[in-house]
Amino acid sequence: MLNNKNFPLIVICLTILVTGIIVSRTGVYIKNTGSVENNGRVSNSISVSGDGKVFAKPDMVQISVSFQELASTSREALDKVNTKINQATKVLKDNGISDSDITTSNLNIYTEYDYSDKVRRIRGQRASSSLQVKIKKIDDKATKASKIIDELSAIDNIQINGISFDIEDKTDLFTKAREMAFNKAKQKAEELASLSKVKLQKPISISDSSYDITPMPYYSNVAEYKAAVPLAGGGDQTDISSGEISVSSSLSILWGIE
Repeated sequence: MLNNKNFPLIVICLTILVTGIIVSRTGVYIKNTGSVENNGRVSNSISVSGDGKVFAKPDMVQISVSFQELASTSREALDKVNTKINQATKVLKDNGISDSDITTSNLNIYTEYDYSDKVRRIRGQRASSSLQVKIKKIDDKATKASKIIDELSAIDNIQINGISFDIEDKTDLFTKAREMAFNKAKQKAEELASLSKVKLQKPISISDSSYDITPMPYYSNVAEYKAAVPLAGGGDQTDISSGEISVSSSLSILWGIE
């Protein structure tokens, strides 16, 4: 005889067994389609993305200049490079560039060989070094940067390796871009919720991807730079067009629905 105390347990086991047989025979699989548990109940969700982009005039120029010299000894080659660097640094400081905005980089000293006539011969010792320079608070035509570049180009054998425009503080721009991205994502979510006849809830998760695009042209020497950047109105000063910089934000948002 069955024990009355065990009867409920037996019924539960039989129910589970029968349910399992029905599910296996019909090919129906029960799964959780929700994404988050809210107060003990599962909520479904809508996943959308939105993007925002804002443009602004740059207020800063970054330039890279470098020097290299060949001599019979490493000390002599390095002394020649240091002389050029001191000349460039004087130009920069005379134009109000602070020490914190001048960085020395890519210091190299190595033996240079001549491989002509299929015989390796030592040509001498090659020394090279670069300066990374920030020129802040520029105007629309980057007049200050143009003046500095022209004065630097007077130094013999200087190489202008690159020039790029930037904005020193992009905080407000990223805030605006994120706001645009969020509003676009919310509009999409509201439209999808309306089409699906469901009620939109608060965001469950937000993934942010923000970035700015700052193109950097490359020039191997002053001649290439002068050819690429024409003189202003046939005058003596290099004309630089700063253009605009874009700041973008992309948000992926998971919204709860009911």
